[in-house]
Amino acid sequence: MTFPSSSPLRPPSYKGSTEQSLYIPMRDGTRLAVDLYLPRGLTPETKIPAIFAATRYWRAQQLKAPFSWFLSLPDSARNFFTAFGYAILRIDMRGTGASEGNHPHPWSATDLTDLYDLTEWVTNQPWSNGQVGGFGNSYQATTAEMLGACGHPAVTTALVRFNEFDVFTDIAFPGGVPNEFMLTQWAEYNRALDANQLPKSMSALEKILVKGVKPVGNQPIPKHHNQQVDSALRHITFRDDLDPELNIRMDDISMFTRSTAHALDHWGSWFDAATANAVIHRFANNPRPQRAVIGAWNHGATQHVGAKENPFPLLPQMKEALRFFDNPPATRELHYFTIFENEWKSTPEFPPAGLTSTRFFFQPQSGLSSLLPPPQPADRYQTDFNTSTGFNNRWQTELDQRPVKYAPIKGQLAYTSAPLEQDTEITGYPIVTLFIKSTHDDGNFFIYLEAIDEQGNAHYLTEGILRAIHRKVSTDTPPYKQFVPYHSFKRADAMPLIPGEVAEITFGLNPISALIRCGWKLRVSLSGADKDTFARIPLTGSPSVEIMLGGEQASFIEIPLKVRPESQSSK
Repeated sequence: MTFPSSSPLRPPSYKGSTEQSLYIPMRDGTRLAVDLYLPRGLTPETKIPAIFAATRYWRAQQLKAPFSWFLSLPDSARNFFTAFGYAILRIDMRGTGASEGNHPHPWSATDLTDLYDLTEWVTNQPWSNGQVGGFGNSYQATTAEMLGACGHPAVTTALVRFNEFDVFTDIAFPGGVPNEFMLTQWAEYNRALDANQLPKSMSALEKILVKGVKPVGNQPIPKHHNQQVDSALRHITFRDDLDPELNIRMDDISMFTRSTAHALDHWGSWFDAATANAVIHRFANNPRPQRAVIGAWNHGATQHVGAKENPFPLLPQMKEALRFFDNPPATRELHYFTIFENEWKSTPEFPPAGLTSTRFFFQPQSGLSSLLPPPQPADRYQTDFNTSTGFNNRWQTELDQRPVKYAPIKGQLAYTSAPLEQDTEITGYPIVTLFIKSTHDDGNFFIYLEAIDEQGNAHYLTEGILRAIHRKVSTDTPPYKQFVPYHSFKRADAMPLIPGEVAEITFGLNPISALIRCGWKLRVSLSGADKDTFARIPLTGSPSVEIMLGGEQASFIEIPLKVRPESQSSK
């Protein structure tokens, strides 16, 4: 199967749609706000499938007067799918938007029963053919994935884009480090929505046009007093910690703990938080037929990172989604984009065949080489808590789909290779092993991998993070198949550093696929902080850190490589 597909798309069957706003009661009497869109001209004898778009971010907005008298807000997905004979249901999840009830925390068990009840309602409608799917980006993607876990036999498919598989490691605490930006900003955003107010991050135009969430008819908007996710910053250090305000552990709301049965079309990006990681883990841990896609996008795939224009914009993406809904895959394939080569590739298993893990040792005078040096004096740095990757990094795009753009990484230490002698593909998970000595018992370690072209321009590839207290490599069986050293992040496995003693710290970076051209270099940078995204660890003091070089305590990075034959390398 090629991706993107070159096969012609079937012609649309309808033009325009009808709209009905209504409340649908759940089994406990709580009513959820739903906008139902049917293809205009649908005949009584025609039966069609339905697709859910279930969100906590307002299913639709209400315009202010006088704009509401002559404007309507665009909905490209509604227009597209109804034209091809699908019903679309836009849903405010329980306790959000115009829906009634309480929203105890993201992706609750109550959401599963609500999705079941909504599916049951759809299958009893005269226009329904008895098939239900879901689609969405981010939060809405997880509700689409949860649809397959609700247990209703009518659920057949889900398009799941740019969401998390493991909430603790993929977004809330990557490497055990609190993602302070995301947890704080996401909570503030949701507080505004729950008060039927516009979040500060909404555009100036939206603030002029939009009044609030769209009501159901003339019925009042329910008042919501929900707990928010920033409580995790106050209560959670370890994966198994209970957040008493949300009354959950992070695993309770992670999809790896919920078995799904529907056909999946799941998408992520090498540059969008850890969504590529989520796609790979979902693919590797679920043997059923599916299509997995990893591109080089921001959150939501409106931007192709590093390009002036997106060569695969949203309309072609929707066409791919339609092909999936029309004909769910009978095979199992992962399609991934290799940057700098600018090609899509496919594999039935991950990692793809033909790659070899190669060690690059940190060298004196900031070198990086496959040669193991003899013992050398350690490099050292004083943690600079003003270090930052800025506001357009892989983690912050998750909030609002901002474009991803990295300046050259300014690490506190950096190690650069000699120019590569042949074109070399990197695909998979780099793994770093550091032998370190610190003046403190805790701290954060950020590792960045860049490619340096022949003009000296730095191109961000990927990064990895680990909080030192989580450094123990567990011998327990992981909860799902993984491709890097397994850190449990559990309280029983806490392993503080002993100040002044050498400690080994090994962890994986996020996956990447890139073709590094002949003549380019690789650079590994280290830092102890990323102040505009992650929490400061430790809260007081400034650790002085030594990085051991050479001998039995040589620090290195292991990179999955495929060296191209000389005849195929660029000159």
